Amino acid sequence: MTLINATTVHIHSGNSIGRIRRLRLLAIIPVLIAAVINTGYQYLLAVQANGGFLAGEWRGGLVQFFNIDYSSPGGASIVIAGLVHVIPVFAIAMLAGGFCERLFADNRNRPFDKGILYTALLFTLLMPPGVAVFHIIFGMAFAIIVAQGIFGGEGRAFLNPALVGVAIVQISFPAALTSHPLWTGLNGYAGSKELALYHQQNLEGVAWSGLDWWQAFLGSSQGLMGSTSVLAVLLGAMVLLYGRIASWRLLAGQLLGVILAASVFNLLGGGIRDLPWYWHLVMGSYAFAAVFIATDPSSSAATNAGRWAQGILLGILLVLMRVLNDSHPDSVIPVLLLVSMTAPLIDHIVMWFNIRRRELNRG
Repeated sequence: MTLINATTVHIHSGNSIGRIRRLRLLAIIPVLIAAVINTGYQYLLAVQANGGFLAGEWRGGLVQFFNIDYSSPGGASIVIAGLVHVIPVFAIAMLAGGFCERLFADNRNRPFDKGILYTALLFTLLMPPGVAVFHIIFGMAFAIIVAQGIFGGEGRAFLNPALVGVAIVQISFPAALTSHPLWTGLNGYAGSKELALYHQQNLEGVAWSGLDWWQAFLGSSQGLMGSTSVLAVLLGAMVLLYGRIASWRLLAGQLLGVILAASVFNLLGGGIRDLPWYWHLVMGSYAFAAVFIATDPSSSAATNAGRWAQGILLGILLVLMRVLNDSHPDSVIPVLLLVSMTAPLIDHIVMWFNIRRRELNRG
């Protein structure tokens, strides 16, 4: 005789897919606002230093359409110039990613993944302001096809799709912006003004440029559009932590790893390329990636001890690659890729130790 339970045997969590999506979008709003404001401000400063808009640049043409006076821009002008950079990148990413997602959904007879909106936002905010249209299409299509679609869609991949999309763009076009006349502070797709100056003249070069730590914290510098303002990222982190979307252990582990590695390296480095740990936190795309990508459940450890271990490993590798690798100054994307792939192994090791400890206690 077959017995059937009258009640469900599943354990229900307070988090649903819809709630997670809403909280993620809410958390990323401060970063999006900061990206619009700082990108517009930096762009108009660069145009002013250049003596005018560049001929043949479509973004400059759009800004001129609104009759913006770059010599004395106001708040509205800064916002318009920022929107001209952010909105087209997001729209193209959505079209490219949405087209690929629709193909997979129709071919495999499954619903269209609404998470494409968040993936496109992450991808957009990890792009430089002068990104080429083809690079957006290439990176976003690769993200949806290779990192998500072939694994069955949202929640089934083992890497964050936006991370993979940004990585393939950085690998394929590493020096795409080095000769851009307006974004001279950027080192290809992986750079930021602070890191470029640091690798040229150490920390003294950053100080001579007039950029101090608080300016870098607030986001008043050239860089990838969503990575400049650490303050905005921290506001987003508070939302994710309050909603239990991100693990505080993983974030704390990353901070601990950065502090340990930077302190040890500064003691042993003999004054060469010394960089205090608190500068690592505001340079490049570390803060943004640590909060919005490293904490993605698809690419992070599931055990509490594993989250500590993965976070510490990420922080240590980030400092080592930044200090020792001139060819890739930011180093956030390759470190995240490497550490994300170690998540299953870390969890396996943690569970093995737990099992062994219980067996020893029983014996």
